[in-house]
Amino acid sequence: MKISVVGAAGYVGSNVAVTLALQGIADEIVLIDPPKTNIITQFAMDVGTAAARRNQNVRAGEMDEMKGSHIVIVAAGAPQGFINSRMEMLPKNMPIIRDVAENIKKLAPYSIVITATNPVDPLNYLMYRQTGFDRSKIIGYSSNDTLRFRQIIAQTFGHDYADVAGFIIGEHGESQVPFFSTVLVKDNSIHIDNTTRQQIRTQIGEVLRRFEELKTGRTAGITSAIGIRDIVRAIQNNTHEIIPSSAILDGEYGQHDISMGVPLVLGSGGIIEIKELKPAPDELPYLDKTIEVVKNAIRQVNDFLGVPSKE
Repeated sequence: MKISVVGAAGYVGSNVAVTLALQGIADEIVLIDPPKTNIITQFAMDVGTAAARRNQNVRAGEMDEMKGSHIVIVAAGAPQGFINSRMEMLPKNMPIIRDVAENIKKLAPYSIVITATNPVDPLNYLMYRQTGFDRSKIIGYSSNDTLRFRQIIAQTFGHDYADVAGFIIGEHGESQVPFFSTVLVKDNSIHIDNTTRQQIRTQIGEVLRRFEELKTGRTAGITSAIGIRDIVRAIQNNTHEIIPSSAILDGEYGQHDISMGVPLVLGSGGIIEIKELKPAPDELPYLDKTIEVVKNAIRQVNDFLGVPSKE
């Protein structure tokens, strides 16, 4: 399997590359980041040596060396600075993702694409529109939301993380929706009162602010790397594992032609199935809100591409 990582010099891209290399997931990993050739060359030398015992071929390359990739992971983006919302990055990152998508379309037309650049939902949709790939081949990485939700549930109720199930739906951003109705502990539902639910929503909403207040210029690169590794493994091994991330909807959740976070069944073809979760009545207003937020961002993408929205 050949994997290309575009934006490999950044915090997310570099962590993805080293995680995949050290676990021996691919035969060949190409690190691409044209503005930072010296960084990815040094990085490829270092990681290549560390991963040699696993027979990994890790190398730096230009954009045209993604040719023939089975999976392309896109973490390229403009310098983020300090932000209050991921949506602030949309105008800066649309031209970058458009150009990367054009290269993927030309050089790796049979690849599965994992979009990991924020704001991931509209940019994953842009990737879909610009490549023209089947929607099953386009995955927007947003699993971190559900991972954090499960972690907070485990901490709140004093359970082990491994015993907790549950999903976040919608935008990878402030309007994301914790589906409390999906929470299970050791396969059993638990009661979560309204006060606790609001406290959990507040904790989830503060994640980005807490990262930004540290002023490191970094966010969840390591968490993202582990989550993307899980997606790659599910594709490679055809596991049909359920992993939540952003996908193009075509009737699911009553929506068409948008990308948002939903539970995905993943296998060798990419997205095998989108699981539809039935929201509880009190979750419906939150679901409507997140869909509207995503739709507004999709309109910006369509305006940028100069194409009519399909609503």
